[in-house]
Amino acid sequence: MRSPVSQRQNIWFSKVTEEKNKTNTIQKYGNPVLAKLTVSSGAGTPAQISAGLVVDYDREIISYHPGLRKQISEGDVCWVDVSPELSDDGNLQMSADGVTPTTPPDYRVEKIFSTARGKIDIFGIKQIGGNYLLNR
Repeated sequence: MRSPVSQRQNIWFSKVTEEKNKTNTIQKYGNPVLAKLTVSSGAGTPAQISAGLVVDYDREIISYHPGLRKQISEGDVCWVDVSPELSDDGNLQMSADGVTPTTPPDYRVEKIFSTARGKIDIFGIKQIGGNYLLNR
């Protein structure tokens, strides 16, 4: 069953790569990609539990866009409950240190469930920042 358009929200995805200099490993963020998708309130549906799947993520993003699975990989970060600050040219706005985004991502893509011919993809996401860090 397709999700109603009214339940979809803006979600930004970005690839993260690591570059090593002499002593440190620096994370580099790619340009964020916007998608309007449905996000669950929690993880672990009865179907997954009855199949013996133990999920290690907090929420699920459901996508009906087959092209999106080619742009998103496990380990990518996303902004779900917050929006990233973008510069005029569409790049991620970075803080004064030049490494950390001014609005850090609040989730990371942990698991992708899809089939070769299917039209639905489920992205399991785990909270890594945002309100999670403030409430600890």
